[in-house]
Amino acid sequence: MTVPNRNDFDLYTGDKLTGTQWNNSRDQIVAYLTDGTYDITVNSLTGDIRKTFSTLTAGENLTAGDVVRIASGQVYKADNTTSAGITNVVGVCNTTVSSGGTVIIDYGFYNSFSTLTAGTIYYIGTSGAITSTKPSLYPVEVGRAVSATRLNFYFREDDKPTGTIITTALTTAPKGYLECDGSAVSRTTHARLFGELGVIYGNGDGSTTFNLPDYRGRFLRGFNNSSGTDPDAASRTDRGDGTTGDAVGTKQNDEFKSHHHNTQGTADPMRSAGESSVSYNKYNPSSPSSALYAGGNETRPKNINVMYCIKL
Repeated sequence: MTVPNRNDFDLYTGDKLTGTQWNNSRDQIVAYLTDGTYDITVNSLTGDIRKTFSTLTAGENLTAGDVVRIASGQVYKADNTTSAGITNVVGVCNTTVSSGGTVIIDYGFYNSFSTLTAGTIYYIGTSGAITSTKPSLYPVEVGRAVSATRLNFYFREDDKPTGTIITTALTTAPKGYLECDGSAVSRTTHARLFGELGVIYGNGDGSTTFNLPDYRGRFLRGFNNSSGTDPDAASRTDRGDGTTGDAVGTKQNDEFKSHHHNTQGTADPMRSAGESSVSYNKYNPSSPSSALYAGGNETRPKNINVMYCIKL
């Protein structure tokens, strides 16, 4: 069988592609024939295969190479400074267009960048620009450069739902997450998270900020949800918006389950003669001599600190 070589793909002058440069703007297919030869076809596609949104207009001035998104039926620059800027991203503006003009958007790839680094992943940056530096707020991969001028698109974001809690062994929150430290953060910058949480963990300043949950120094527990597995669910305290009881986010302080220890005889120097039992809930060195005491500041299992973080 005759196998096509690189020169065949660089330029083919056969019947189906006469005078046409072999390039990446067409869908090329190599077909092996029964006699062992091959043919090359463009799979019935001719000319430029960019997708044109002829019914859409530019919602602002756009520059060729801007990563763009659709909002309210118009096209805008994708802006990674807020959560709204990375939603509904569709491609890259092919030409410089004034606000109100018809928008042509390249999808699949864009072949007119400059000074890209082949093999590097690029992200949505600010004001529609691409960047090779992973953004700290909403890291969305645009695609991977295959040359100094061409970027293949796939537009990929962490698919964990907003509000998901993760643990990390890092000392700072990973990009795309915030530490669950109870801090007040912007309702605008983090509009997507605010839309999910609202003010259930605190109202912030009452207008421009809201509070994150505060998980520092705490163990997390699945909420009772009327199952009966948390016998004290009804007494759980305010999560931040006045909600108490059996609800996600409500709190409990540490507690030692009520119990007693029986002691007999007089061998125990901590027990007075004639005492047969001691009942107590806490170890306390300041208690009468009949109380048993030991331990430290809390009851806990063996543990290792991690950081709890919330997905933006």
